Amino acid sequence: MSTLPATLESQAIVKKVYQAFFSPAKYEVKSIEQAILENGNSYRVPFEGGELTVTTWGDAGPAILLMHGWGGSRAQMTGFVNPLLKAGYRVVSYDQPAHGESDGEMTNLLEIAPTMNLIAQREGSFDAIIAHSFGTLITSYALVERDFPSPARLVYLGAFNRLLDSLPRFQALAQLPDSIMVGLRAMFDVNFGRDVLESITNESLAPRIPIPALMFHDAGDNVTPIEDSRSVVQVWKSAKLIETQGLGHRGALQSEIVHKQILEFLKEA
Repeated sequence: MSTLPATLESQAIVKKVYQAFFSPAKYEVKSIEQAILENGNSYRVPFEGGELTVTTWGDAGPAILLMHGWGGSRAQMTGFVNPLLKAGYRVVSYDQPAHGESDGEMTNLLEIAPTMNLIAQREGSFDAIIAHSFGTLITSYALVERDFPSPARLVYLGAFNRLLDSLPRFQALAQLPDSIMVGLRAMFDVNFGRDVLESITNESLAPRIPIPALMFHDAGDNVTPIEDSRSVVQVWKSAKLIETQGLGHRGALQSEIVHKQILEFLKEA
């Protein structure tokens, strides 16, 4: 039995839950991904929370930025590297704050989005961005709210719509009572401003991005439901959605068929 008053005890629990919510899991790099990383040129770039790890491949051609999702890393996006190089592109990817080999333990969209500008300052403008899952929401936010230089085209895979849609899943996985979740939302309002996180949605950001976009989402995605991309494409007039089968949440990153469709899209006049 705890001797702490209930309010103090619950506050301590909410603080721990808050830390857990903003602490991404570490991605386990596969040997084939590591080999592709080692074939690139890697360097570190300072950001507010330490240093980011960046890898580039190729010396010439239009540049493509690969944006991983929550709990991912640049290694997760390496399936695109060789197809893009063969097609004449230069490829850039980096580990977002608190991800992969970059510094930090906790992070959030409002901290990650500005780091895209740091990469652009080092690498120049991008012809296209290929983003996965939570990386799509970061990209949309950076383009609309952070004045990130607009690429010619966007590719979104397993797009994430509403920032706080992850809360119910997080609650279920951690088996948290509603009272703790109420406290967590209150802490969001204190730390970020009232309803700021609630307002961040791809559905509201994407229509403000007048860039041709190709979206992929798998019907059996059990991490980010396909309804997320369907909601976004309904209001994003410059986007097209391709619904896949049997790829799940991450299979498109390695799919040769998807890679071919992306390259065709990037090469369109």
